Amino acid sequence: MPRRYRVPFDNILVSAAQDLVTIFGATGKMCRIIEVAVCASDTALPTSQMLDLRCRYLPATVTTGSGGAAGVITPTDPGDAAASFTARTNDTTKATTNATATVRLERAVHIYAGLDYMFPDPPPVGPTDAFVFELLSTVSGTVHLSGGALVEEIGGAA
Repeated sequence: MPRRYRVPFDNILVSAAQDLVTIFGATGKMCRIIEVAVCASDTALPTSQMLDLRCRYLPATVTTGSGGAAGVITPTDPGDAAASFTARTNDTTKATTNATATVRLERAVHIYAGLDYMFPDPPPVGPTDAFVFELLSTVSGTVHLSGGALVEEIGGAA
């Protein structure tokens, strides 16, 4: 039975393009990315601007980004076991792959509206693959962002 997990980032000061969330597959299991979201979390309105966002599937050998932190993976059902996949959030040095990355979503959204996107055909992430939800452009002014990804893990022992 699939298990769902959230990988959030909360009220992060963003001043450069970065990988907001990176999901790394686990041995013997598959993941599907169900949803990604981002919004401004400042208490005062930030500078009016667009956020240039992209989701990419990174196959084969993936080099982890840096400058961020290990992602906190939280089960949506508190009784579920810990996830097998790993995650990172807010890496300012982006993750790379030695194969051809595939763009699954590219969208510019107004910072006041944010993005909450549910994939109609959730991208799979295998054991040696990764998925990256990234901010492609530098923001102007002081901006704090919150958001994350909803990930479904399938396979392996219960």
